[in-house]
Amino acid sequence: MRYGLKVSAWTAAAVAAIAVAGGAAAHHSYAMFDRAKTITITGKVLTWEMVNPHSFLWVIVQPANGKEQTWGMEGGGIAALTRAGITKSAVKPGEKVVVDLHPLRDGRTGGQLVKLTLPDGREVRVGGGGDNTAARPQAQ
Repeated sequence: MRYGLKVSAWTAAAVAAIAVAGGAAAHHSYAMFDRAKTITITGKVLTWEMVNPHSFLWVIVQPANGKEQTWGMEGGGIAALTRAGITKSAVKPGEKVVVDLHPLRDGRTGGQLVKLTLPDGREVRVGGGGDNTAARPQAQ
């Protein structure tokens, strides 16, 4: 009977591990982004949030004949960005950047960062995933 209890404990542990792993996989879904499309925007940095688990870049875009828009894009975490040569000070508010991104499927102004062209001309792949539905900061 003791052996049966050990199997039950291992079974419970395995089920718990699978449940946790399933939740983590769901958190990292890319379903909200249209990964079949890549668009390019140019604008001025509003803010660069280099945080874990994903970074966020907020850019103010001025369309040729339209109202100013704030775009929110999600990128990789701190470790991935650091390996790519990006630090928190690499992008400052007011600086002009060019961003390649997978747009949001629902048409809102945002997406998943793919490539960031820094003010010094350096191009860096900064892809990430997840949800970027956080409240957009307001331009001042």
